[in-house]
Amino acid sequence: MSDASWFEQLPQVLKDWLPESASIAVADNRRYVAYRPGAHDLRIRPGDAVRPGSIAHRVLQRHARVESEVDASVFGIPYYGLGYPLTTADGRQSALTVILPPRQTAPQRPLRFVMGQDNYLWRPVPVEEITHFESYQKKTWFYTDTHEFTTNHTIQALEARLPVHQFVRIHRSFIVNIGYIDYIERGDRSHLQVILRNKSHTRLSVGRAYVKYLRESLEF
Repeated sequence: MSDASWFEQLPQVLKDWLPESASIAVADNRRYVAYRPGAHDLRIRPGDAVRPGSIAHRVLQRHARVESEVDASVFGIPYYGLGYPLTTADGRQSALTVILPPRQTAPQRPLRFVMGQDNYLWRPVPVEEITHFESYQKKTWFYTDTHEFTTNHTIQALEARLPVHQFVRIHRSFIVNIGYIDYIERGDRSHLQVILRNKSHTRLSVGRAYVKYLRESLEF
């Protein structure tokens, strides 16, 4: 389907609401299939891969509407995005993203510590001591060499606030501390696995959608 065909299907109320600065992108499960640039242009091209952390990526993961700021670590340009799940006539899942300039709000500071809970104990843990984060059974867990904790932060919120030079997301359920990566290897079925430099030598699978992002982040 051409860019024009995609955008002709937009509801009139949405067309009337969109400011001139807005760009619009449509993505399927892996790639952008249509893009209409506005004044705030992310320079997306049809065929580009959907990047982890983008609004489109979050919509496709959750199958739900997403509204959020996105920092410059994803496209090199910060933006404010509104994302909507779509279903094509043949049943394929897609995501429509309205791309706007960042809102003029004070940016959240990167996390220096995370409050962890262990039963009835709460402890502030410096981020440099955390080996990795995991989303599991509707909770977010994080680990040090000696303890494991739960936290009220979601994986998505942590991804937005952890220092980008220190942490990298490798899966929809995992964020790892780069300083604790021992090595990366190809596992079964050619999937990448990250092995951590901790006491248990934790092995974490790299999600297929995150392989390119991980390679770009670590330059290998």
